[in-house]
Amino acid sequence: MKQKLVIVLGILFFISCQKPQEQTSNFEVAYNVNVETYFLAELLAVKYRKTNSQWENHKLSTCQEYQPIVKLALNRFDTADNADFAKSTAIFCDTLVSYGYGNDIIMPILLQLPDFSKHKKPGKFKLPDLQMAPQKKKELTALISQYLDKLYQFYTQKNVGHFIKENLGFYTGAINEIKAAVPADFTQAMEHYYGEKRHRYVALVSPMEIWPIEENVGRGISATVEKENGKTVYEVMSPFVQVPINASHSYNSYGFDYEGTARFLTIHEFSHSFVNPALEGYRARIESSSNLFTDTLKEKMASKGITNWNIYVIESFVRLGEIRIAAIQKDKEREKQLRKYHTETEYFIFLPQLEKSILEFENNRQKYPEWQEYIPKLLEVFENSNPEFVNNALQ
Repeated sequence: MKQKLVIVLGILFFISCQKPQEQTSNFEVAYNVNVETYFLAELLAVKYRKTNSQWENHKLSTCQEYQPIVKLALNRFDTADNADFAKSTAIFCDTLVSYGYGNDIIMPILLQLPDFSKHKKPGKFKLPDLQMAPQKKKELTALISQYLDKLYQFYTQKNVGHFIKENLGFYTGAINEIKAAVPADFTQAMEHYYGEKRHRYVALVSPMEIWPIEENVGRGISATVEKENGKTVYEVMSPFVQVPINASHSYNSYGFDYEGTARFLTIHEFSHSFVNPALEGYRARIESSSNLFTDTLKEKMASKGITNWNIYVIESFVRLGEIRIAAIQKDKEREKQLRKYHTETEYFIFLPQLEKSILEFENNRQKYPEWQEYIPKLLEVFENSNPEFVNNALQ
């Protein structure tokens, strides 16, 4: 099963054309050693995967041609003495799929742990809020805990930290590309709209994460970690610009130098931190309208990694927020482009009805101080529809 993905195309030039400003204090760009170690492990596991093996092999075969860090990592670590670890990683990934999850579930856990470079073994962690039976949750926790011990041993025994330091210039270059592209005020706009605040927003570049790059497509994974001083929201992003590999390994482009995708991924993924947790308690109600996820709609969504109705609803609400925030900011061009793209090109066909409904929320913020309080009204849009509408809209 493909993980919940966000796919963006080069067309997304419309994500604000204003000149980048100085970064705000609650937003930063970085990389994370734990995340990079995990994605390295996934690279080594591809040849042993049983689930989604064709897709995983396609990703690896294409990305190693234009992601220099991936190619270097394979040359260093894809060896016979790492085969057992690679096989255990493949089993872990396939087992996650059997629980209905992909590597998106492991990201917030990796980010809770001390950085592997501090040489502290993984300890206790908190699973994301999941609608899962207690026994299943216990099994999943044990599975992840056992694998994290193996991942940490791999990091320490195989000198992964040294590899990252050797290529630190590439990571620094990627960070600078994102910093140059992302506007300074986007976090305040989101917090005002959703009626909630986050302590910190961190965009994590991941040159090790593989996702086929065509027309500046990128993948983002959202993760929220609760800390003593509040919620820190992370966005893990794959490269979205092809970087031709050269023999000297000297680069002046690092895979993140495309303003439209950089801005879209950042805004989109941080929006998930507001939408996803709020919808978790509505899974049963959302499922009650799953007959709207017709075969025709499934086919349209397959290439986007949207494999079920719950994900489709989540992604619809995130895109709704993007459009409405642009409208409130009086960015008419971006609002228009987002609406057209998401509705006509990405087939989020309920956006017109959702926009009509959300105006009640926007015009009554005293009644609805937080976006999540309006969710029941938004869900009525789906509950009052039918499969015939869906199929007709997709013709």
